[in-house]
Amino acid sequence: MKLTDRRKRLFLLELSRHGILVRAARAASPRASSRYGAVQTFKDERERDPEFAAQWQEAVEAAEASIEAEIYRRAQEGWEEPIFGGRHKEKIVGTVRKYSDRLLELRARAMLPHYRETNAIAVNKQVTHSLDAGVLGDAVAKVALQMASNLRPQLPAATRVIDHDPG
Repeated sequence: MKLTDRRKRLFLLELSRHGILVRAARAASPRASSRYGAVQTFKDERERDPEFAAQWQEAVEAAEASIEAEIYRRAQEGWEEPIFGGRHKEKIVGTVRKYSDRLLELRARAMLPHYRETNAIAVNKQVTHSLDAGVLGDAVAKVALQMASNLRPQLPAATRVIDHDPG
């Protein structure tokens, strides 16, 4: 199937809506023999055409901005959730404004560095390691602390290990 300007526009439009490469390629190539064959066609065009590559990047950035706006809306503006009532709970009798605390937390961690959790492991003058647990997660912090604990038997007696157990 020939890659026409119309198919490119359709691909870029779909990609800008959600940022999902396979879905955008399938929307622009519904008769492609495989979903990854459709993707490869567009990837090849991106390599050949710098203008298409720039448009692709713009479409991805538009999708990211859309997701960021939705995270903001759910976290800070909230949404109206219906309250059902009546004899069989079949009627909407009101609404309540809901917010996503989790999305607000993620947004705060992304935008405000002092809300990110950090742990540090230091072994005097031999090993120093800082870890941003807000990005990597508590699991990585626990593994790093375990690794420090495993080093203790190998360290000279005068060495002191400073660690922090978050709980």
